[in-house]
Amino acid sequence: MTKAKPSAPGGAPQVERVETVAAPPLALRLHWRGGRITRLELRRAEAVELPRDATPEARAVHAALTLLAAGKPAAFPILPLDWDALPPFTRGVLQTLYERVGSGSTVSYGELAALSGQPGKARAVGQAMARNPWPLIVPCHRVLGAGGGLTGYTNPHGVDLKALLLTLEGVPARE
Repeated sequence: MTKAKPSAPGGAPQVERVETVAAPPLALRLHWRGGRITRLELRRAEAVELPRDATPEARAVHAALTLLAAGKPAAFPILPLDWDALPPFTRGVLQTLYERVGSGSTVSYGELAALSGQPGKARAVGQAMARNPWPLIVPCHRVLGAGGGLTGYTNPHGVDLKALLLTLEGVPARE
């Protein structure tokens, strides 16, 4: 679905597009504006979904979701995420997570704070995770409590979805 938004003063209209791709048990809804992905919605899915007019990025996300759903290694594509829309602290933490915590691995909130150059700011990192506009692609499900607990997942499907994502990636629970 594509619709034009009023243009910014002196600019061209901002085109908004929403695409949903699904490979059960997962679906992602990609929200586009101005050629960038402003947010993703991660949810459970019952059926395969890929629009005929899907963008190349949505097709690549669908292919990766299909692999992940089958429990196979899935490399998600590099997407045009709207990093500029985030506050500096959140952007720094999410970029560190995106760049340094790969599939099959996890970190604690405190470890991610240290990796981000913000030691001692585990709670602030937790808040940044809660504001992550791109779940799964920027893998906040890989961030665990200090004892390895599945804490703090704000997705409507809760920690059950976090556990499912980690299981699909082959991540054993931390002890």
